[in-house]
Amino acid sequence: MTARFHTVAMAAILVAVAAPAGAQSPDPETIEFTKPAGGERASGWTRPVMAAAAEDVLPSVDPEAVRAAGQGLRGNRPAGEPGSTAEKDLAPAGGERMSGDVRDRPLYWAGKIFFRKPDGGYVCSGQFISENVVLTAAHCVRDSDTGEWYDDVVFALQYENGKYAELYDTECSATLAGWVSKDESKYNYDFATILVEGSSQTGYFGTAWNWEGQYADVTKIGYPVSIRDGQVIQIERGPIELKDGIVALKHGNPKNQGGSSGGAWIGGFNDTPGSEEGNRVISLQSFHYDGLDGVGFGPYLTESFRKLWLFTENGCE
Repeated sequence: MTARFHTVAMAAILVAVAAPAGAQSPDPETIEFTKPAGGERASGWTRPVMAAAAEDVLPSVDPEAVRAAGQGLRGNRPAGEPGSTAEKDLAPAGGERMSGDVRDRPLYWAGKIFFRKPDGGYVCSGQFISENVVLTAAHCVRDSDTGEWYDDVVFALQYENGKYAELYDTECSATLAGWVSKDESKYNYDFATILVEGSSQTGYFGTAWNWEGQYADVTKIGYPVSIRDGQVIQIERGPIELKDGIVALKHGNPKNQGGSSGGAWIGGFNDTPGSEEGNRVISLQSFHYDGLDGVGFGPYLTESFRKLWLFTENGCE
């Protein structure tokens, strides 16, 4: 599937063509996006094809190397004011909640991301953060070494055991330019926003950025393939530590977390029907480090995340 590639300067919001090889690298907070050309991507994702999709292997990266690589980038930028958006619950209340049940709040805002690399189909996790924007990891939509975008990206809302509530095609996907890098600083930018065709009928998670000092623990959601073959959404909770722009979550599960990439880390997890408090995405599953079992790492969301999301919501324009 052919895609158009664009970059957008954050401050001026000017569209430009991709820089030629050898040119100076763009500001890492420049928005880059793709709009797939032609055809329906969802039609090729039959249930057998979904079942055959491989986990997108969770990268193993030394968190200290990520922190060190990102220090220079953060040192030149103001910290920014804290900000947040509220969740919105559109689904009717009812039914007793069971852990891992995608039919109940707030898990009914989440699902699986399916996409194709040159060697086949893969799967990650994702969730709605507005009526028509889905958040996932950048490594689930784009190659960080080459900058190439993956094909046939779709979102299966409320995926469970091969079934889902709705399958959404993609209108555009966006990342920050800092994701395309040869060094570990890219993991500061391992998040992507996807504009889907249609809108969420159940609602969406809230979000928070520049939230330092506001959260001591989170609830992690996603579809790790090592648990029930990745067919049922999983919930894990634990304390977090923010250090040099990287969030560490001690969830305590030593099993392989591949497939949960892009799954939300939720501050103020709230499953009370009718409530609109809490359920703010403050980070997401990005990478792990071999030898540190039961610990996951994710990016600290800042104002650049908010700008990326709003840009995507506006049609990647």
